[in-house]
Amino acid sequence: MEDKNRFKKGFQTALAACLFQIVLALIFYFLFTRVKSPLILLETFHVLIGIPIFAIFLLVFHQRYRESLEKEEVEELTKREGRIFQDDESTILISRVRLRHTEKWAMPILGFLVSSALIYVVFRALSYFRGRPIDYEANLAICFPLIGLTFVIFVFSRYILGMSKEKQLNDLSAMGTYLGVNALFTFLIAISIAFRYFNLIKVEWFVFYALLFFLMLAGIEYLLNILVSFYRTTGTKSRTFFDSRIYYFLSTPEEVIPSFSEIVDVQFGFRITQTWFYQFVKNRMVPLFMLWAFLLYILTSIVIVQPYEKAFIEFLGKPISEKGEPKLFGPGLHLKFPFPIGKSKIYDVDRIKRVRVGVRGEEGERVLWTERHYEEEFNWIIASQEIATISSSLLLEKADSSAPANELVGRAGETSETVPINFLAGAIWVYYKINSADLFDYAYKHSEPERVLDGIIYNQFTKMVMNVDFFDILNANRLPLANILKENVQDEADKKELGVEIISVSFESIHPPLDVAPSFEKVVGAMEKKEASILGAEAYSNRDLTLVDYAALIIKVRAESYKLIRTLESEARGEEFKKKLEAYRENPLIFKYRYYLKTLDNSLISPKKYIVISPDSNRDVIIMDMQKGSLPDIFPLGLETERGKQGG
Repeated sequence: MEDKNRFKKGFQTALAACLFQIVLALIFYFLFTRVKSPLILLETFHVLIGIPIFAIFLLVFHQRYRESLEKEEVEELTKREGRIFQDDESTILISRVRLRHTEKWAMPILGFLVSSALIYVVFRALSYFRGRPIDYEANLAICFPLIGLTFVIFVFSRYILGMSKEKQLNDLSAMGTYLGVNALFTFLIAISIAFRYFNLIKVEWFVFYALLFFLMLAGIEYLLNILVSFYRTTGTKSRTFFDSRIYYFLSTPEEVIPSFSEIVDVQFGFRITQTWFYQFVKNRMVPLFMLWAFLLYILTSIVIVQPYEKAFIEFLGKPISEKGEPKLFGPGLHLKFPFPIGKSKIYDVDRIKRVRVGVRGEEGERVLWTERHYEEEFNWIIASQEIATISSSLLLEKADSSAPANELVGRAGETSETVPINFLAGAIWVYYKINSADLFDYAYKHSEPERVLDGIIYNQFTKMVMNVDFFDILNANRLPLANILKENVQDEADKKELGVEIISVSFESIHPPLDVAPSFEKVVGAMEKKEASILGAEAYSNRDLTLVDYAALIIKVRAESYKLIRTLESEARGEEFKKKLEAYRENPLIFKYRYYLKTLDNSLISPKKYIVISPDSNRDVIIMDMQKGSLPDIFPLGLETERGKQGG
């Protein structure tokens, strides 16, 4: 009867702890959505992992409670019938069989899954946050609910640990130590967020890696407990798989410190724990801790402004004024009332900031259009080439004209009734700094000025690209368009009294959307082939026309040369004929002999000549001198005789 009540109490406690863990997980997740701190996200996961652990203990205590009820029923039947059952009792106590199966199979499997999840999340967190800054805005007000949760979790864990002192409820110690570690982690998270609020970011990094280290140790310990259970002898009373000694040390240091004190005494050779200094520190631990917490709270009244910063100091939510104007505090050390009575708002006014619009996440390799440039990219609506030619020219007039950019955009929008559209992806980087003269506008007229600036950039860029061709942004017109966007954003920011000065605007990684990039590359390739064909045809035309002109020129020159030669030859022949006629008239005989011999000379050059000895000795022998000589002389031809005869 006593065991039944204790098991029932253990079941109720496990049920309450399981429900408490679920509520705790929801609270931590809600806090994470407000703060976006990776420490709160890590603790949310740690609390969620505890839910199946508490659920398995809930099932175990429920089976034990059912087993005790069945034992009572068996005892009542035995007394009523006056005999003892001969059958094996395990075949009758169904809850005992279920309990054995739960302890033998369900708990090891769950322990393996929990240890695997812990180890995986640790490595995943290390790979994701390694070299990446923890970027979020710390809110000191979130520390107070975390401190309150720490107190509630600690009290509940102590209650469960007190119940686990009973023999039948020893397994509750695993849940108690788990909740105790939750309380410790929650307190460390609150402290780290408070330090981050005072720009001590390294403390947060230290706590983050410390939590990962302890989660890794817990996962390894769960896994080792499962492996050791297979080699434990039957009947040996053992701790459960989830009863972590690491968690026990962190949640119940008062039970571990006495053992540690004995070890210290043995190492030093005397009872050092009995010295006055050790006892002084031990007895005044709580006051010293409270003094430390008070001094930490007093530090909230100190404001440190760096050389590149300026700040407003608030009292009860309103900035301190001087001569009716909010007082601006420069670099140095300033005092204020402790939080939450006094607050400070510190801003970088001398350093250039930047905002990125159009993409989200880390940058990729950005090698080709077909590869993702960022983790997430948004598509911009942009005008197509059919309608944007006139609009782009109007916008580009802004670089050489004094007309407002908005007026040019309006004129561009009036060029057509319907506008075909394309899509464009890419990042817009806007570099700006806070104008110190308008710091009050930046700090108090907008709750989130960075988001307002994002909206202005998005709005102005959307208006501009609705009248700009896709290729105008890809080519050399990108810089003039960036300057136009810079002026538009600055004008709109001044209208909204944002208090910022736009330094520069740049377009980066502009490309067609990833889904259509392969098709767009084919279109661009076809356009390039078209241009190449046109240039090839022009080159072919230029080359052939040049060759034709050259050939015509050659023919013309040859014809003119032939004409000149034929004209000169004809004139020469005419003159030659006249000279021959004159020579013939002077001496016809000599003229005839000369041309006769010349004809004979020309005809006898090629044929072969043979000398034939004739048997007829009465024939005349003519001796011919074949040596080339001057023109035949008139004397060897007997012209004198012929002339004499003519004279006689």
